[in-house]
Amino acid sequence: MFRIAIQTRELISSNVSSALDAASNPAKLLARLQREIEEALIGLHGELSKARRQQERLHTELTQAELREADWSDKAKIAMDADREDLARQALIAREDCRGGIARLKQDIGRLNVDIAEMQAAERELEAKREDVRQRHADQKAADGYASGSGGDNSGYAKRTERRMDRIETLEKRTDFATETGGNCRGNASVEREIEEMRRERQIEEELAALRTGTPFKKTPAKKGGKRGKAA
Repeated sequence: MFRIAIQTRELISSNVSSALDAASNPAKLLARLQREIEEALIGLHGELSKARRQQERLHTELTQAELREADWSDKAKIAMDADREDLARQALIAREDCRGGIARLKQDIGRLNVDIAEMQAAERELEAKREDVRQRHADQKAADGYASGSGGDNSGYAKRTERRMDRIETLEKRTDFATETGGNCRGNASVEREIEEMRRERQIEEELAALRTGTPFKKTPAKKGGKRGKAA
């Protein structure tokens, strides 16, 4: 939505009064500005529709991933009770994969929530701007003594605009919020994967040991970057 975002910010921040002062034909300028705002609203409305569908899909995927995580934990216990430590290990590895997916889904949902809130705020501001410009346009035509039928073309455009905004949710079927991998991180990907595998193996060994003895397993929290903790 980069192009739409730039256009939306420019329209919201535009100073209508200053533009009118410099305009040779204020009524024409206001009509053009109203059309630009309405086109931006149509584009923004479509982006919001896609974002909301993506939001629903991500929440569904998160619920399913959390169910799979719990299921793998149960399977690990069942395998260990049957003296199948090999199967228990595989179940715990699969569960760790689920946990990684859950963390990524939560991050995606958080970013999408921020985007939706920003688009909703922009939509409200554009609606207010459109009403202001529409009223100014009506006042300007009255001041210029235009005939009541002279605005037929613009009113027809307004009706088409309203119909397009009403139908945009049904016409817009694609959801193309793509997740791109940053090129700067690719060089360290193999190192990061190896370290992550070591962390997972250590955690799984600890949990297997807890399952052998029947003692409750306490997950060791992952260390965050920054200051090192004091040695015990």
